[in-house]
Amino acid sequence: MKATKDLCERTLAFLEQQRLPATPRNYALGFFHCWGTLPALSQAIAAIIDGGVRVTQQEADSLYAGFLGGVMGESPVAPEEPAAPGTDVLRHQALRLVDLAASAQAVTGEFSRELAFRLEDFSEDDLAPLRELLIATLARSQRSERELAATTAQLEQMRSKLEIAQGDAERDALTGLPNRRGIEAHLTRACADSEPRVIAMCDIDRFKSYNDRYGHAVGDRVLRTVAASLKSSLDDEFVGRWGGEEFLLVLRGDLATAQRMVEEARRALGDRHFRLRETDEPMGRITFSAGITMLPADEAAIAAAMERADALLYQAKEQGRDRVIAG
Repeated sequence: MKATKDLCERTLAFLEQQRLPATPRNYALGFFHCWGTLPALSQAIAAIIDGGVRVTQQEADSLYAGFLGGVMGESPVAPEEPAAPGTDVLRHQALRLVDLAASAQAVTGEFSRELAFRLEDFSEDDLAPLRELLIATLARSQRSERELAATTAQLEQMRSKLEIAQGDAERDALTGLPNRRGIEAHLTRACADSEPRVIAMCDIDRFKSYNDRYGHAVGDRVLRTVAASLKSSLDDEFVGRWGGEEFLLVLRGDLATAQRMVEEARRALGDRHFRLRETDEPMGRITFSAGITMLPADEAAIAAAMERADALLYQAKEQGRDRVIAG
């Protein structure tokens, strides 16, 4: 009982020193500061009063809203970050919400345990109104802890769904490779580091003839076959489908190394002989041509590099197809 009275006296003394009226909010602020259960609150107050400066009413209101508003059943408003369009922003917001919810859950749980422990200091007839206030606060805190646990689980599910949706949006449904959007995102990331890279624009030779002779279903199988062959030959290097019968490769290393890798991939595909599944009719060889050039470190120069690779690809076609030209 003596400890309780001392705490109340210290609270009133604090308010008097700061020349703050003993309103319910100010009293709660001073009480929790003197009680010491919220170190962050006490540190914020100490930073204000350091050097003999008093806490103003405006500062007291801000401290109450920031540290006690949620605990006392009120909803402090958090500043919003500027939004930008796109799935990346949604994913970022989901990650941020998960972190906030998890942090709030941990803090609320610790606060609930501290309240339960400190309530043992109060007798049934000792400052009954204050005890009732703290009991109600404890109940709200425990309820908030349960709600935050449920919210965290829901936000984790939302984050997973957003990541899946973003992956689907950047993947080609036919081949399973990154599509044009995925390629552009990869190129942007590749320009951000200092490792030298080469881009290669590849095009299946005479692809239209497969569609014309065997139909689009066989043409789709040809696309999947080439995609799988490129991935198998190039191991961990980036392979994407640019569109139609075109594929774009992003290879680590210098131009000579990249040219050797693409040549090996070209030979690996060209050495195979294919037959039509339905009739066992020989389809012959499937080949591709490629133009390769260095990827610039400047993201703004990516488009020019793509045009350069495309021009080199055209030269390879003009020189007889089934070849790689670097420049």
